[in-house]
Amino acid sequence: MEDFLFYLLAFLGVLLMFISVINIWIIDTKNKKSEEKKSKTKHIKLLIVGGIVFIISRVLQGQLL
Repeated sequence: MEDFLFYLLAFLGVLLMFISVINIWIIDTKNKKSEEKKSKTKHIKLLIVGGIVFIISRVLQGQLL
């Protein structure tokens, strides 16, 4: 049961990173087409949080370090 929770936590971290990268890509394509530039800081913060969640879940499970 404990392994399942760590795998779920790792999956959520990867999912957060994936969604953030997709959103950053969408914002980049929209910024190229329009003169009004949108900010990507919120998505970059979510990308970093997703990476931290993924790394912490792997460390706690014992697959890293």
